[in-house]
Amino acid sequence: LQWLLGEGLTRPSGFEARLSHAERLRQLGNEWYRKQDYRRALHCGLGAIHTIDFSPQQQLSMDEEQRLALVSLLLPILSNLSQVFLNRGDVISTMKASTLGLRHVDKLKNPEEVDTFKAKLRFRRAMARGEPGPEQDLEAALEDLRDAAHRMPRDKQIRTCLENCKDLLREARGKAHGKGSAPEGDQSENPAESAEKEEELSPALETMAACVGKCLGKLKRCQRRCQ
Repeated sequence: LQWLLGEGLTRPSGFEARLSHAERLRQLGNEWYRKQDYRRALHCGLGAIHTIDFSPQQQLSMDEEQRLALVSLLLPILSNLSQVFLNRGDVISTMKASTLGLRHVDKLKNPEEVDTFKAKLRFRRAMARGEPGPEQDLEAALEDLRDAAHRMPRDKQIRTCLENCKDLLREARGKAHGKGSAPEGDQSENPAESAEKEEELSPALETMAACVGKCLGKLKRCQRRCQ
């Protein structure tokens, strides 16, 4: 809030004025993001959320059109924030922003918009869940990637991450049980094909690190720039 105050971006009053201000902050955040200034992009995104953080009483007084306008602005803000958090290496906040967006996305009226936001949010949550560390959950990441791939079947990045996540999960299960096994729902593979894939696990791990984490080295550099 102090940063917004210093930049002359304090929250106005009135429904329409607050939505216009939040949209301005969202666009400003996009500009900072393109310049790889993730700290300022984060400030703008959080400022936009603060701007449209109406009290329960104010929300009860909104009509249907106002509620739709609010959620139509909230979704792209949360989508942008999930990407900014991911680039900063903050996997917990990435998962929180993505999950919050998924809770609201079905309020949109356009089915194509719903699919697009669900695919983006689940993909980013999957990348956060796939990051090595205490929050890693490859099973949940695989579920997110399958849903994202279903909604955006032509997206090559999602399909690549999906296949690499399967390989990582197979490797993790192999270490746990002394032998590799395919993820549930993917056990129809030819044994020879499975063996060949297991020989390629190390390259798959490197690819997954690049896809499901935006490369640890890149994240560290981003964190140093943002500190």
